[in-house]
Amino acid sequence: MLCLGLLALVSFLSENPRETKSDRSRNGAILLQESKTITLESKTPHGLMPGDLVFIDGAEPESFNGNFTVETIILPKNDSEVSILLSDGKTITGEMKQPKDLRVLKKDWRSASGSLSVRTEEESQEVDVRIAELEQLWGATSLTIATESLEDEEWKGDFTLQTYQRRGVAEKSELAGSGKWIESSLPNEGEPSYDLFTPPVLYVVDGRLETSLPEEAKPEKPPEEFGLRLDVFEKVPYRFRIGSWVNQTPHLVDTQFPLGPSGSGRYVSNRIEVGVPYKANPDYPRRSKSSLTQTNAEDPDKIIMVDAFVVQHVQNPKTGITRPIGRALIKDYRLFLIDEESGNKVSMKPFEINSFMDQTHAGQYRIVVESTSKDHSDEKFTFEQNGKGTSFPLALRDYKILEIDLVNFRVHIEKQALDPPELQRQWLGLLDDK
Repeated sequence: MLCLGLLALVSFLSENPRETKSDRSRNGAILLQESKTITLESKTPHGLMPGDLVFIDGAEPESFNGNFTVETIILPKNDSEVSILLSDGKTITGEMKQPKDLRVLKKDWRSASGSLSVRTEEESQEVDVRIAELEQLWGATSLTIATESLEDEEWKGDFTLQTYQRRGVAEKSELAGSGKWIESSLPNEGEPSYDLFTPPVLYVVDGRLETSLPEEAKPEKPPEEFGLRLDVFEKVPYRFRIGSWVNQTPHLVDTQFPLGPSGSGRYVSNRIEVGVPYKANPDYPRRSKSSLTQTNAEDPDKIIMVDAFVVQHVQNPKTGITRPIGRALIKDYRLFLIDEESGNKVSMKPFEINSFMDQTHAGQYRIVVESTSKDHSDEKFTFEQNGKGTSFPLALRDYKILEIDLVNFRVHIEKQALDPPELQRQWLGLLDDK
């Protein structure tokens, strides 16, 4: 059983009972009356057939309410989308090709001659359908019903339409025993599932048929706070410095291993051969005073190599004093960049350090983000300039580093919010909270 509901607002009847009157409801449905025939039109196609029963409720005056029989169905226009159910259970869907001599279907269509044509998408050709074989046609938007004369009466207001109609052809299937099982055909996708014994009330909402009135929009829950702020974005001094040299062999100071009390400024010194890779010395400090030891280029644990070293004498233009300066070209295997196009790690090119510098910067940064949640205010996460793509949990939420802007000292972070569930993205800068 298919159900059609229309919501119409009708102004009034003229004094001439045979004059045609029409009114368009606020939802776009149209009702036309001429003498004892009423034509109903909607934006939504229906599947009613002549002979089906409709029940009108809620109209004014009360005498307009009651049961009515569908007299005719006005066939859809050419090229309209239709779906036809045949008496043998077959369904044909496509574009309607209306015969020139046929505009409506009447109650006697089962004994009528002639045919309809439907251009199907699958076969890309017109299929002729005998009218007498029609069981149901979906796609029409207009129908007529017969009513008693409404002469000298005004009728108006929104009304509800309940419909009673067939749900399709029953197919019989023989079982192994002597009994028979009657199996009804399922409704097409998008059609209501109720049948003859559960007639619903249908509504026209914006010209479409609905089984219920739309609910009022509920206020949306505001999104979660992002819950993160940028606490530190600073350059990190390079670990090694030139402390001294002997001939063309530099001695690199390792600031990761101080000597003596904190703040003394004394650190472990390593004699580095030019062109030889070095890695962390596992014997330091038990059996060796050097924090680095020689290795080879195939060693995955290699840390650093001095590609070249020279000593130059530079004169101070103010004092006239000439002093030697050691210059080393360093290859650090731990430092890399992220390729913007591929997202892959790319090794950094060799860079220079010299003995004139108290501190050397090799493009390394220390970045710290911390939670702004009152319950997790002490939680922080630290990463470096190559941390793009890194995911980390903080304050019971999952975050991901999308971009690191070394020029403007900011980071682009993505958060998986839970209440409501959604993805949030935000740029964090040092001055955002100031």
